[in-house]
Amino acid sequence: MSSGTSPRTSPTRLSRLLVRGVDAAAAGDAEELRAAAAALAELDAEQVRTVSGDVLRDLLEGLHPDGLDADDLRAVVARTARSATWLPDLSPDLLVLVLTGALGAHPDTADGDPPPALPAPLVAHALLLLEDLLRAAGRPLAPHLDAALAEVRRRETVEAP
Repeated sequence: MSSGTSPRTSPTRLSRLLVRGVDAAAAGDAEELRAAAAALAELDAEQVRTVSGDVLRDLLEGLHPDGLDADDLRAVVARTARSATWLPDLSPDLLVLVLTGALGAHPDTADGDPPPALPAPLVAHALLLLEDLLRAAGRPLAPHLDAALAEVRRRETVEAP
């Protein structure tokens, strides 16, 4: 089933796959990272984008409580790229795209249109950024992931008629 039209994903499955991908990035395991990214890319695109974006944003805000500027973002991209030289298809451009998306600096889809599918390479780069920011913050993924999933549940409750 296409990720743009798939039903809502189980939070447990989404969490497991995000943990699997971040662990693969930490281990420098390109094959496992690609497998986790491909599995995430098959899930509900909006949900994956929202949860991973919320975690990325939370980590960025925690590391830069006085605000982010372009130099901070360049430093994140450079640090992530240096730490992921083991990934042959690493793309700094995709790292930038993920960061700008997490910060809301990207065009939204028109209301009512299903979100576009998430390509697995884009998801892999999100996992690389998550791992890098978690390492820089010295924090585990679980509390950030729990907070992001709770926020998704809260938004869905507020939006429900």
